[in-house]
Amino acid sequence: MQFNIKFRPLQLADAHFINNLRRLENMEKLIGGSIRPVSLERDQKWVEDLIMKDDQSTVYYAITELENEEIIGYTSVSNIDYRNGTCFWSGIKLDQTKAGKGYGKQTALKLMQFVFDEMRMVRLAAECQENHSIALNMMLNVGYQKEGLMRKRLFKNGKSNNQWLLSVTDEDYVEIKKRNGL
Repeated sequence: MQFNIKFRPLQLADAHFINNLRRLENMEKLIGGSIRPVSLERDQKWVEDLIMKDDQSTVYYAITELENEEIIGYTSVSNIDYRNGTCFWSGIKLDQTKAGKGYGKQTALKLMQFVFDEMRMVRLAAECQENHSIALNMMLNVGYQKEGLMRKRLFKNGKSNNQWLLSVTDEDYVEIKKRNGL
C-alpha cells in the first residue's frame, strides 16, 4: 500500500488544531468522551504533558500528509500492556476537509504496523458507537473483527449508547499485511 500520510510526534503548536477539532460538535457526538468546551490553554497544557511525560501506557501521533509537517489529524494507542501484549486504539480525529480521501484507512493500517511490527503486541482492541457506520465500516474494511456489542456502554448525546468492541490479533495482522501489501 502506498501511504499518503506519515506520523510524527505531537508539537506544542498542534494544540490549536486539536482545540479547533474539539469545537466540531458533529464529530464529538460520534466518538467517546464528554462533549464539553475546552480552552486553548487547557489543550496546550494537555499537549505539553503528552510530549514531556514518559508515559509507557499511551502513545500519541500527529498525522500529516507526506509532503509537509502540518497536522491534519491525530491518533493514539492507549492501555498498552507489555506483559500481555495488548493495547487499545483510542481512535482518530481528522480535519474534516480530508474526509473521503482514505486517510482514516491509512491511519488504521499504519497504526497496526506500529503496534504489531514495532511494539510486538498480540492484540489491538478498538471501540466504536453502534451508529457510527463510517468508523465501523472502515475498521471492518481494514481487518478488525467484531467481538460483540457492549450495551449502554457510553452516555453521549443525552442517552446511553451501545458500542461495538472490535479487535485485531497478531494472526489477523499477518493476513491484513498480505492483503494490503504492508
